[in-house]
Amino acid sequence: MTRELVPGVQLTARWGARITGHVVEAVWSGPGDAVAALSIEGELVVLERGSGAVRFTRAAHAAGGASVSWHPSQSLVATGGQDGRVTVWDATSGEVRHTLEAGAAWVERVAWSPSGAMLAAAAGRGVRIWSTEGVLLREYPTHRATVTDLRWQPGRDRLCTTSYGGLTLLDPALPAPERQFSWQGSSLVARWSPDGKYIATGDQDSTVHFWMTKSGKDLMMSGYQFKVRELAWDHASRYLATGGSDEVAVWDCSGSGPSGSKPIILPGHETRVSAVDFQRAGPRLASGGDEGRVVVWHPGHKRALVGATALNAGVSVLSWSPDDRDLLAGCDNGDLRLLRNP
Repeated sequence: MTRELVPGVQLTARWGARITGHVVEAVWSGPGDAVAALSIEGELVVLERGSGAVRFTRAAHAAGGASVSWHPSQSLVATGGQDGRVTVWDATSGEVRHTLEAGAAWVERVAWSPSGAMLAAAAGRGVRIWSTEGVLLREYPTHRATVTDLRWQPGRDRLCTTSYGGLTLLDPALPAPERQFSWQGSSLVARWSPDGKYIATGDQDSTVHFWMTKSGKDLMMSGYQFKVRELAWDHASRYLATGGSDEVAVWDCSGSGPSGSKPIILPGHETRVSAVDFQRAGPRLASGGDEGRVVVWHPGHKRALVGATALNAGVSVLSWSPDDRDLLAGCDNGDLRLLRNP
């Protein structure tokens, strides 16, 4: 049964494109003039923002694609896949700069550091870190289970990783983990708050953990329908948006935090919420669902719904442009849409 939404602006597409297979990740260049998308089939495509014209397409990972990251200031794109390799591409020409062995059969995540000086990859139980030139700087084969996610702290070259057993903080200047936050469960994804004070994790047991990085204390939010893979912070580190249901739950983390509070509920989807993303500097939140609907919200506002549209397949990726003017959506069928911000 289709939910009735409060009337909002119909989102329109600037352009559309197609990649072979489910879009696993899609990212913006540092200046915001291009986007890179990777499919589960291992195809990489780089497109111009203005027109959607394809700059190049490459068969990046024959066994399948898993993760893509664009260097913050250079024209370099890194991809990781099910062949156990990390490939660094020239994002202008499509030429291969480096092919790096990640140390396991499957690369779960690749990510450039905020400074751009390092590239990290999670594969199996280990994490490897290379320089921009492809020199191996550090290896951490110390996790108790498969590393499910890794994220750099905003504005600092410091990593958080997730696996069964909790979180691990890694400082590439140190040969051993800097700190570990133990929890007898499996975290699937992690997101730092922009101010670096908190780390939120989405968990296998349908919960969300909220970790305080200074003290190591944590809170747990439960009651979700599904395991939680969808997390997004707003730029002020006040709001944390979560999926894990057919509704978006937005927790207010200001003051004493979300403990004992009720989240803002945004009921804009017919089925499971599959993607959420806040603007880089603005107040708007985008959510996507398995039914193909994309909704833009202003959480906490009296009229929270800003706009909506329906795509042809389930939404797998949402990402605001660096200037917050456009929203990139990727779908299960390989469709890519650049939507105008209403």
